[in-house]
Amino acid sequence: MRFDPSQAVKFDMGRGRIQLDGPVPRVLVPSDALLPLLDSAGPEAARDFGRRLGTELGRRAAERFGEGASPESVVEHLGGEAALLGLGSLAFERWGRALILVITGSPLGASGDGLLAAIYEGALQRGLRRTVSIVPLMREADSARLLVASEAAAGKVRDWLAAGEDWGASLAKLHGGASS
Repeated sequence: MRFDPSQAVKFDMGRGRIQLDGPVPRVLVPSDALLPLLDSAGPEAARDFGRRLGTELGRRAAERFGEGASPESVVEHLGGEAALLGLGSLAFERWGRALILVITGSPLGASGDGLLAAIYEGALQRGLRRTVSIVPLMREADSARLLVASEAAAGKVRDWLAAGEDWGASLAKLHGGASS
């Protein structure tokens, strides 16, 4: 089933409410107000916030794509739900056995890549019932690449990136292409 955003967002101007496919009211918040608020809340609170957003996003998407969906269908539905929140466009790439999420056009910019990672962690955990860790790999202009991995693999990649390793070389090491 293709993602269909028809009637997903409802504006009730008389009551001053916005709803996104469900009974919980929403608010529109400028990204340049959200990021400083999350920065002042601290990394754990920002991660919890992102994972909570992602969990809701994953729940809505999973209701549409169902069991046994192809990776393309999962990404289409997760991306559609993320677009409804204004988070940009989602695609994926495979680098060997590695799955990379590519987000283009996010209004959060480079300083929001950690928030995007937390959102997609929550979304994949809820939508696919799988615990994953997501590592921001790189940012160029209007797009970010995020690695989807196990906690152990994510820890290795985080360490290599912190040590100055290139993200491509980190993926090669992860696949056993270079000694670690």
